[in-house]
Amino acid sequence: MKLDESAIAALGGSLRPINPDLMKAAEDDTEKRRIWYQGNEPYFDVTIEMLGDAITWLQVTLRSKVVSWRLPNALQTGETDEMDVPPDVGYYAASKTIRDGAMINWPLVESMAKILAQKPDDSLLVQASDLLQQQLAARPENS
Repeated sequence: MKLDESAIAALGGSLRPINPDLMKAAEDDTEKRRIWYQGNEPYFDVTIEMLGDAITWLQVTLRSKVVSWRLPNALQTGETDEMDVPPDVGYYAASKTIRDGAMINWPLVESMAKILAQKPDDSLLVQASDLLQQQLAARPENS
């Protein structure tokens, strides 16, 4: 997914944190917390799981595309099924099913990193953008 600079700015600028009480708690560790952002587009969500000040999991969905990252250093891209289900079900972020892509979609990772960087006053989104930028810098040369 290649987006122009104005689309990246608009998408990043639209991200707003959602009330944390609406998030399901992490099942395996009470010290983990989840932060959820939504953008102005339907199906545009950022979910971040934290342990202390460190991101342990990150998922960004936009227009039925997804970028996920998990510690120690596992990056995945793919698609969601949200466009394949009825709107009353698909609009709820937790209803998404992820289909793993065969290969990393690097242009998608790059676009998501740029979108997250559009909120320099939100240190968590900047940290998430930096994490994706690190993945881009470490990608294999032939990718």
